[in-house]
Amino acid sequence: MKKIFFISLFFALLNNQANANKVLVTIGKSGQVTEQQLESAMQGAPFATQFPSMDEKDQAYLRGDMLLRMARAEALYQEAVIAGKEQSKLFKYEMGNFKTSLLAQRYLVSLRQQIKIPEALEQQFSAQIQDNSDALIAARSVYVAKHFTSLKDQQISKLIEQANVRTYFERLDKTPTAGTILAEGDGILIKYGDLIPADQQIAIDNQQVTEKVEEWIKLTLMAKAAVAQAENVDAQIQEYAHNLTIRLLLADKEQQWIPDEGTLRDYFQQHPKIGYIPERRQIGQIVLATKEQAEQMQARIKAGESLFELAGQYSIDPYGHQHSGDMGWLKEGSAEPVIEDAIKNLKDNELSAIVKTDKGWHLIVIVNRKPAERKDYAAIKDRVRQKLIAEKMTVYLQEIVEKHPLQWQIDEQIKIKKD
Repeated sequence: MKKIFFISLFFALLNNQANANKVLVTIGKSGQVTEQQLESAMQGAPFATQFPSMDEKDQAYLRGDMLLRMARAEALYQEAVIAGKEQSKLFKYEMGNFKTSLLAQRYLVSLRQQIKIPEALEQQFSAQIQDNSDALIAARSVYVAKHFTSLKDQQISKLIEQANVRTYFERLDKTPTAGTILAEGDGILIKYGDLIPADQQIAIDNQQVTEKVEEWIKLTLMAKAAVAQAENVDAQIQEYAHNLTIRLLLADKEQQWIPDEGTLRDYFQQHPKIGYIPERRQIGQIVLATKEQAEQMQARIKAGESLFELAGQYSIDPYGHQHSGDMGWLKEGSAEPVIEDAIKNLKDNELSAIVKTDKGWHLIVIVNRKPAERKDYAAIKDRVRQKLIAEKMTVYLQEIVEKHPLQWQIDEQIKIKKD
């Protein structure tokens, strides 16, 4: 039912592509996701490079899934705001660190851009490295990198001098408190308590403290220089704040769900199947458009030709064609039932019978396999944690969406369906 919803959602989206700012869904009292935001998320997704070659139904599923994830994330954000996460000390600490680091990074980028290769040297590079653009780019990069380090050190030293920075590392030997000043200067003040939030104090030695202070002096001064250069990071700050607010909410929920390791052990005992690792198979596959073509390929493979070489030439499956039929390692039960039935009794390197699916006519071979196994708690502790969180999250998201309802603006016929 969920996949049907995603596919319906995708085809509705196709009718709205002319208006990039069209609101696709509103969330709660003030949230929304637009077509432009969805497009941006799709372009930044891990599957972005493979997306154009996918068939329409797979694209529909991924696009609909992304939109639903974004809508739920906005609902979580509204819940996090109500919970006061934006007002917490940890939020303010993390935001301060992020903004300073981001501005410092922008300053370094501007420094790097100041480095210009002398015309004479540029001509020398071009003469020595003719018809090799990669080598020319590498030579330029080496020059810039070499001169960037010295320029950076010079500029940071100048910033420290201009700010009249003074350090008091000797105070570390006298049991410092959160208010102990370790460095100060024009527009800069670093206290012992600034290094780590009070609610996250951990033991660090004096050398580590000294290094952190020196690093923070540089970052702070570079950030101030970036502000003086009118660097604008408002968009990145807003996005990070939005995501951080959600992360802090979920971190608290995870702590509630898993207060101690005993909770994980109990969950593992109640769900022993988590420890079962099914057989994994290295699959080779070629997919043809017609049964007649599949029969021809079957004969050629049985006569000695390579399924993989033929898949690289003739397979209509985009991924299989690109990877010459190598589908990688797949877990038992992860394929369509008709394919699972066809390969369950195959020996290694034995060609399957022809299998028909909605994607075409398949010929499959198992190249290698890793046998099924059962692992104990210690070996899969992280997996147990992930399973428990996923189970709790499903229920929690339903509660959040009920509290901050999603209103679809794409098509009146499209409604959220229960998982």
